Amino acid sequence: MKYNPFKIIIWVLFLVFVLLNSIRLFIYGFVISFIIVIIDRAFVGTRKRSDTQFLNLFLTFTSIFTLFYTFSPFFRSVEFKISHPRWEKLEIVSVDKETSKKVSTSFNFLEKAYTSIRINYLDDKGELKVKTEEIKHYAILGFEPLIRKDKIEKELDYIHNRSLNKLIDKKAINLYQHPSKEKMKIFKGNDAFALRHSVGFQIALLITYFLFVILNIYCIFKFKQLVTALKSSNTKDQKTAYIILIIVLYSYLVVGITFLHYLKF
Repeated sequence: MKYNPFKIIIWVLFLVFVLLNSIRLFIYGFVISFIIVIIDRAFVGTRKRSDTQFLNLFLTFTSIFTLFYTFSPFFRSVEFKISHPRWEKLEIVSVDKETSKKVSTSFNFLEKAYTSIRINYLDDKGELKVKTEEIKHYAILGFEPLIRKDKIEKELDYIHNRSLNKLIDKKAINLYQHPSKEKMKIFKGNDAFALRHSVGFQIALLITYFLFVILNIYCIFKFKQLVTALKSSNTKDQKTAYIILIIVLYSYLVVGITFLHYLKF
């Protein structure tokens, strides 16, 4: 049996990506995919089609759940509340800002601003307690002279302070207490998406920059082959060409939005 190295790499990255978040995401993806395949199999599907369909659906749904889990504080909080119904949500009395610091690096990779916050809350017995946490945001990746470092630092300060003040003003902290153990779970923020809280944002941006350069070079040197593939009657070649073009358009979109956002500062 031959194995496609590209598919093996994709599945390994997929497994690592999900396991770095929560193994529950595997369960959600499995259950939804299984239900869809069973319904399809009961009416029109074949066994061979069902096997392929299940893998594709499982990869798609689990990846979507993982994407939301990584970048959406609101989704993480709701998912935890549903999957842990016995955990008690504690009342947040106030959130106070303490010291702020910044980690500066060359090329801005892993550069971040972070601030300590003091969370005053009522425990399950109604007693006032204090918990200290950190709020952090990562900088946009940029390479001089295309993107000046002082502009990136100014943008990072703006994003960090805006998000921090919003969190403090709205007391946007979700704190849960285990029903029988001295164990707590905290979720910071209620935003639908908060890309800059995770180092995954910088990794995704770095991959996009890499794809932008490599695929543009590829399209220049393989332009005639791509055009031929798009017009080809061979479904596999046509599908590959469309996937390449979609990724190219995605990289242009992300780079364009990033550059326009940077120009504001």
